[in-house]
Amino acid sequence: MRILLLIGVVFLVACLGFVAFGRMRPNFITSAQQRSVESSSEVRTNIQKLSSASAVDRAEAACRLGKLHAVEAIPALVTLLADDTKIQQPVCGEKQSWKSDLSNERTVGEFAAVTLSQLAPDSIEPLIKALKGGEVVTRANSAFALGLARDPRNVEPLIGATRDAESRVREKAVWSLGLVGDERAVEPLVLSLKDSDWEVRSQAAWALGLKGDDRAIEGLVAALSDANPKVQSQAAWALGLKGNSQSVEPLSIALVNGASDEVRSQAAWALGLKGDARAVPQLINALKDGSSEVRSQAAWALGLKGDSRSVLALVETLKDTNAEVRSQAAWALGLKGDSRAVVGLVDTLRDSNSDVRSQAAWALGMKGDNRAIEPLRAALNDQSENVRQQAKWALHMRGLRGDQ
Repeated sequence: MRILLLIGVVFLVACLGFVAFGRMRPNFITSAQQRSVESSSEVRTNIQKLSSASAVDRAEAACRLGKLHAVEAIPALVTLLADDTKIQQPVCGEKQSWKSDLSNERTVGEFAAVTLSQLAPDSIEPLIKALKGGEVVTRANSAFALGLARDPRNVEPLIGATRDAESRVREKAVWSLGLVGDERAVEPLVLSLKDSDWEVRSQAAWALGLKGDDRAIEGLVAALSDANPKVQSQAAWALGLKGNSQSVEPLSIALVNGASDEVRSQAAWALGLKGDARAVPQLINALKDGSSEVRSQAAWALGLKGDSRSVLALVETLKDTNAEVRSQAAWALGLKGDSRAVVGLVDTLRDSNSDVRSQAAWALGMKGDNRAIEPLRAALNDQSENVRQQAKWALHMRGLRGDQ
């Protein structure tokens, strides 16, 4: 009888527990549903804002939909790709920096493209379709979005877009191919170095600079002779990133004969990254270039060369009329294990520019020469704190206390 009573109690408790659980469960579902309803409501609100009369509101709505990962907004966002209205940054609470220019202007369509890239992989097929069949702005922004999304399916459509009738689309396609780690992109990019539009050619050079593929070198060397200085400069930059000595001679020619200061400066930079002594004479000559930007870059490049031929020329450059050039020369001499630089660097501790004096103190700290000790101790009283700190460091490097 007791056993039957016990069984009855257990059964009753179980039933009550089931009833209690059954009553609580709808409240749990309601809470989850409430959050879903709120999210769906925000998505719908922002999709509606994509049609707002305010360009800023349209851009910010696109940003918000990306953060919500609202794949249901993809059709409306694809439509927004055609919006070429320019707006001033910052937008969406921050300044976007997907372009290489320094302008604060971006378009609403570009913000839509960024959001669509965030909605990959769901957005890939709609973007490919828009790339092949949309109007010009839509195609350009589709190419932009596909580059940001970095999906293997994007490569062939982007290669096809390098042959688009509109240069704006070709430029964006070439830029996007630069972000793709796929060897299929190299040959189409090399062909784009011959595009009729200089901006496409420049973008192709940039993209090829990111590729570790020697098939690009011949085309980039040819681009050093492009009719547009911007293309020449970008080609020099790209060749600087290639660990290949084939470009040393063409870059040396560009350093001497470059059509603009930017081209010659970029050639000097590229030659600095080459472990090849053939460029040293041209770099030494470039220390006398009419552009301070070129002289500074040449001094930097010579600092990376383990070649003593440049020491006396760099010492002479410590007297350059431009402070940035003098500072760069001091830095370069600090990397040279040559005592011929010491006297010139000691004199530079009295330069009128504190940055130059600081760099000279650093360079002397790299030298094991006793002639630098007293001048460095005197520099501990320099009016510039940076100079004093650098002099103290230099004396410590010699095993001496800076306050002695």
